[in-house]
Amino acid sequence: MRALIFSMTCGEGHNMMAKSLAQALDEAGIESKIVQTHGYSKKREDRENKMFLWACKHIPHIYDFIWNRLRKKDHSTDKLPYYVKNCLNYFDEQIKTFNPDIIVCTHFYASSVLTYMKSQKMLKPNIVTGTILVDFCLAPYWEHSVGVDYVFQPFDNTTQDLIKKGFKQEQIITTGLPIRKQFYEVGNKIALRNKLGIKDAFTVMIVGGGNAIGKPLKVVRSILKENDDAQIIVVNGKNEKSKTEIDRFIKMSNCSDIINLGFISNMHEYLATSDVVITRCGSSCLTEIISVCRPFIMREKMILNEKINKKYFIENGCGLGMKKISDAGKLVKYLKNNPKTYEKMQKNIKKLQKPFSAQKIVEFLISKSKQN
Repeated sequence: MRALIFSMTCGEGHNMMAKSLAQALDEAGIESKIVQTHGYSKKREDRENKMFLWACKHIPHIYDFIWNRLRKKDHSTDKLPYYVKNCLNYFDEQIKTFNPDIIVCTHFYASSVLTYMKSQKMLKPNIVTGTILVDFCLAPYWEHSVGVDYVFQPFDNTTQDLIKKGFKQEQIITTGLPIRKQFYEVGNKIALRNKLGIKDAFTVMIVGGGNAIGKPLKVVRSILKENDDAQIIVVNGKNEKSKTEIDRFIKMSNCSDIINLGFISNMHEYLATSDVVITRCGSSCLTEIISVCRPFIMREKMILNEKINKKYFIENGCGLGMKKISDAGKLVKYLKNNPKTYEKMQKNIKKLQKPFSAQKIVEFLISKSKQN
């Protein structure tokens, strides 16, 4: 049996979920391959990434306006959607070459292509297809993906929205989002701190996605202003400029309580050593934080889907929300000084945990493939 995974690099979360599925498939003895949706053109792939990142940084309000208007409309079409019109031949080539029994997507662009291919009878009827709803709300154009066999959603809160977009109840499976199983197997916090060389103190971790959007140094300053006894871990991802700025700050201020990191592959261990996490509201990162049961503080000035995610978790009592960067230190101090609130948040987070989601998605797809 073979499985093909179509992913996207705009927003590192899509890729991380693809890798999580590949890990689960490998453990199940299934050969898999990850393919980028725009892999036919490096130039197009880079453009998609740069456009998304630029919009998040510089025009979030315009992005919000367009995104919100589009998601309220019905864009149903029998034609291949314009945003993937150049992907068709590439998908056809990849599928014919790899000859998969299962195809799963971590972005709706890819499941839009599969829907069109199925309507044109370009896929073998025995191939099981699935797509991951990689947010806690629906993006525009999800009606273009109704032809896939199954959509895996994080929670039940998006079921009715999917049905309104044309999905049938039997297509919708609630599993949680796929992340690496290591996040559910983290060890004791003190033991991990010893392993990583981190002192045993109240620890705040700052994450900003793969590109560390959101001026991490200003967040560090805010935390230190209100919490002179806090230890801070900063994950800068691919943002070398941010890492350099914080390195310079550490040297100039002679501060030994900041652990400044670039891209790391053991995020699960660092999250598990922290007491509070300050984060943007990307679905992959939030799922990882929930898996280790750490209360979190959600950033300001995010794009609309992140704002919707933020509202959902505040309403469910799992985290606090910043309105401006200077709120960071005050909210950290509040959680540090209010253990009952902290413990209640942890209990609420546990209610939302869906452990080993990648394994559950893979088991489901394998069982359906065997039935074919």
